[in-house]
Amino acid sequence: MRHFTLAEIADRLGGWVADGEPTLPIFGVKPPEEAGAGDITLATTRAHVVALERTGAAAALAPAGLVIRRPTVRVREPRLAFARLLELFYCADTRAVSGVDPRAFVAPGARLGREVNIAAGAYVGDGAEIGDRVDLYPAVYVGDGARVGDDSILFANVAVYPGTVIGKRARIHSGAVLGSDGFGYAPGPSGEYYKVPQVGRVELGDDVEIGANTTVDRATLTATRIGSGTKIDNLVQIGHNVSVGNHVCIIAQSGVAGSVRIGDRAVLAAAAGLIDHITIGEGAQVAARAGVTKDVPAGTSVAGTPAIALSDALRAYSLIGQLPEYRRRLKELEERCARLEAELQARRKQD
Repeated sequence: MRHFTLAEIADRLGGWVADGEPTLPIFGVKPPEEAGAGDITLATTRAHVVALERTGAAAALAPAGLVIRRPTVRVREPRLAFARLLELFYCADTRAVSGVDPRAFVAPGARLGREVNIAAGAYVGDGAEIGDRVDLYPAVYVGDGARVGDDSILFANVAVYPGTVIGKRARIHSGAVLGSDGFGYAPGPSGEYYKVPQVGRVELGDDVEIGANTTVDRATLTATRIGSGTKIDNLVQIGHNVSVGNHVCIIAQSGVAGSVRIGDRAVLAAAAGLIDHITIGEGAQVAARAGVTKDVPAGTSVAGTPAIALSDALRAYSLIGQLPEYRRRLKELEERCARLEAELQARRKQD
């Protein structure tokens, strides 16, 4: 059974062993409430420690300073170390090369790299280029002239429209559609809509991950671009002509309208909505369910609909629960004012 000692784990994660025997073998990674003998678990909070103490976990992965009464690998960046720990145990390079399934279609003009896997039902169009060690799962469609970079994985039922460019080490999850037509129509004289041809493409940088059932529309003329290192969750819509920077995070159900510019390392939380032709600055953060109608400066955070500065939105939200009491008090004040006004009018008549 695959296992690592605490010392080996610490060495791989750039940490150190504390309060334990470096040669202690570890066989798996489990959450604190489920960890047992032979398991290591992540502990970053006191609640994690309490859960850990109720189990038989062999060891913990934790930051310095958190008191834990069992063998521990200490690290400076626990979440990053945890990701590497999972890679160590469960993502070893065991990729088998099966080649091109005879039930797949590969056009004669397509170019395939080394050690490519193309599963049954996949389609690779004329002039398409598939890089080295690429995996195309069943029913993947790669259109004419599209390019998929080295070491990329396209899971089942991904559609890559003609001319789309995917960089190296991409992970495109099931149902994602890259390069569908942008939503462009011109109103006609009788109220009808005339389709504006979308003749551009989609370009993805390196190390991009696209979630299940996410759509990225092709540009009208040039390219809809997703920068290197960007991570896009499930059920996200990216409109035509959008430019997304490097290392951007876009969370589920967000919608980005056409021609939006999103700077490097920006974050869009769940169900954020952006109108067209605005700019989200570098490092900006958009809160969940925010409706953004104007530019967001670099390094700032916004929330609400229409989106305003996060600090202002939080102050406004803090008043919502008090509105019934404010309404009651306002009504009392109005009634008092009415009585005083009536009394004042009565005195004036007496005078």
